[in-house]
Amino acid sequence: MSIFNARRVGYVICMGVLLAAGLSTGTRLYYLVFFMLLMMVALSLISAAWTLWSVRFELKGVKARVTRGDSLMTVFTVRHTSILPVSAIRVQLSVPAGYSGTLEVNVTAPPFVARTFRQVIHCPHRGVYEAGVTKLTVQDIFGLVSLSRRPGLKLIKMEVRPRVSDIAPMLLKNADMGPEFRSTAAEDNASPSDVRKWQDGDELKKVHWKLSLRKRELMVRTYEESARPDTLVIPDLQQVTSLRDQQLTIEDCVCEASLNAVKAQLEAGYPVRMPLTNAHPSELAGQSPVDFAPFADAMLRVAFDSPYDYERVLMLMQARLQRTGGAVLVTARLTSRIADMALRMQRSGITTRLIWVSDDARDETMTMLERLRMGGVQAERLDPWTLDRPDETRRAEKDFDDEYDA
Repeated sequence: MSIFNARRVGYVICMGVLLAAGLSTGTRLYYLVFFMLLMMVALSLISAAWTLWSVRFELKGVKARVTRGDSLMTVFTVRHTSILPVSAIRVQLSVPAGYSGTLEVNVTAPPFVARTFRQVIHCPHRGVYEAGVTKLTVQDIFGLVSLSRRPGLKLIKMEVRPRVSDIAPMLLKNADMGPEFRSTAAEDNASPSDVRKWQDGDELKKVHWKLSLRKRELMVRTYEESARPDTLVIPDLQQVTSLRDQQLTIEDCVCEASLNAVKAQLEAGYPVRMPLTNAHPSELAGQSPVDFAPFADAMLRVAFDSPYDYERVLMLMQARLQRTGGAVLVTARLTSRIADMALRMQRSGITTRLIWVSDDARDETMTMLERLRMGGVQAERLDPWTLDRPDETRRAEKDFDDEYDA
């Protein structure tokens, strides 16, 4: 219970003045008013304590997994047995929000009657959160007493997953696998696997002449197919310097752009590798769409706390880029050095896509993007503030009504 506020201090001063006046003058009226005020304090304390002790709370509608940007229509039921009136019951909810993470709702309920209330919970940012009721507060009708307690309900663990969209894949050619467009055929000529009879269209250099002379017919060698060129997706995991909510929005966009690229490449049949160069580095790899789940889970939990700037990360990846067919660079910072490194990748034979997460539309930055495009880099600017879904609240209400009626 908070002791000091303007109303309580004024009330205590008033009681003190009445008591002092009664003691100094001996007038019974002062004592009568003083004891009336004292009874009000006792009544306030009893009503608040009774309501807080007897209140029961139930929360429904919280899901364990949702997608970023979704809104949940939750329903909570409040019931108490106190016959003494109170001003309001304040419910503090833990919600998946990026700034404060708490939401307070004031409710009123008559004694012995269960009242149901609806509350929309927004999920603006990816991550793992705990949702539920964290504190109940009851205030008397005079505003003199305010008591709080924890309801003892178990918080529900919520995963707010990044949104994933369908985008066009970055097409890779077998020739785009190394410096100076080194040539790699669709078949690995160093790994002959079998022989077969000559067919129209076969190359003479594949003819097995000794075997052909022995069998008196043309026989050609067959070779194992070389592995398809893979894609290296490199998200920038350096800390974003901005206001808290803006920072989380930019981080969400970087994660979602990286996931979209991974999904598109896997569905197109290209293997994907994603190095995570944050404070606890790791690497993910996938060969087909069935391997997408680990990427989504990693982008749900990854922290933007890399000790390296993005230019250094790209320098560390140079040796690995020599053995890859394509690279997707996702960053919230676009500097001239990053642009030069992307151009060098493209010129060396690596199909390169650069996704810049920013709302910066100044002439010099747009000129840098145009320079990248002219150099063959698939460069694009992704504005994180234009990706929110409209009418989420209305959709959440309709979905909940359908489930509740069913």
